[in-house]
Formats: sequence, structure tokens, C-alpha cells
Amino acid sequence: MALVSRLQMQAGYHTLMAHPDFDLPWCKRVLAHPGILWSRKSHEGASPERVSNSLFEWTLYGEKGIRAHLAFRRPCKEPDSINALEECFLVSIGDGLDGMTGRAHGGLSSVLLDHISGHSAHYADPRPVSPATATMTVDYKRPVNTPCVILVRAWQVSYSGRKVWVKACIENGDGLVYATAKSLFILARSERL
Repeated sequence: MALVSRLQMQAGYHTLMAHPDFDLPWCKRVLAHPGILWSRKSHEGASPERVSNSLFEWTLYGEKGIRAHLAFRRPCKEPDSINALEECFLVSIGDGLDGMTGRAHGGLSSVLLDHISGHSAHYADPRPVSPATATMTVDYKRPVNTPCVILVRAWQVSYSGRKVWVKACIENGDGLVYATAKSLFILARSERL
């Protein structure tokens, strides 16, 4: 995933940043941080045949599902992080992903945590083939009430050979944590010449 300049971000993310669900004071604070490195625009213009992660980028998208999301990296302040940056998704969720009325399905939290953790593991050593999840332990702290906007974050905590350990969390704008995860990812083998 190529990072884009702030000027490209302003042009490419303008529509998503203007999404009414991101018009919350805490979202504006997060998005205004000067240390943000914007990742490519997600979903817009994508078709199911051209997307590598169709579950996240296509299937879950919609007015009642994932209504909008922004992907970016920013400085990491977690004490156990081995990298200066963390991966972040700002995600607007509708009520079509509920497991119980008004409450997001717990599997959605797992999908979001796995997806962002994979992004973090990939940046440990970017290779053409994405890393694979070997294990992931999720601790559910409280329900995610829908509709809502959440922040999903991930950071690397250990890297050895092809193994990358990643921690991640889902939180609201006040830092209230809904779920945490610790995952082990295995990087693809290097191609042999």
C-alpha cells in the first residue's frame, strides 16, 4: 500500500473525510494530526474482481455495513511498540453488522483487528505476498454499539525472522477500549533465485 502525500490526500480523501459520520470533534482531532501519513484511498472505485481483500473492501461495505473508512499511519505512543508508527483505520459502522440489535457482531471486531494487524505485520518487511495470521487472541472489553465511528489501531511488538507479533485495539474517541488483540503473523518466504 503506497503512502500518498498530504496534497494527494487532500484531493483523494476529501470525499471520505467529508463523510458526515466523520464530522465528530474527536474524528476531526485525529484527522488533523500533523504526523499522519495517509495510505491509499479505500474502496472508492473498487470492484470485487480487482480487490485483494474483498471481504473488507467490498462485501462489508454499504450504508448498513461499513459506511466509510480511512486508512493512515501515525506516530505510535505505545510503550511496547518496536516501530515509530502505528496503523490506523477510522471506521463508520452502520447497524447491518449487528449480532444483537444495536450491538455489532463480535466477529466484526475480530475481522477489523485481524485486518489492521495484518497491515502492521506487512510493514515489518513488505513483500509481494501479504503475511498470514498464525494466531490471534481477542479480548472483548465492552460491546460496540451501532451505528458508530471507531478507531482501530495496530503496532508491532516483536519481529524475529519471519515472525511478527502485533497488538491492536478498537476504541472510541475518548480512548474507551472495546476490544484488544495480540497476533502472530508469518511473513511469506523470500523468493529463491
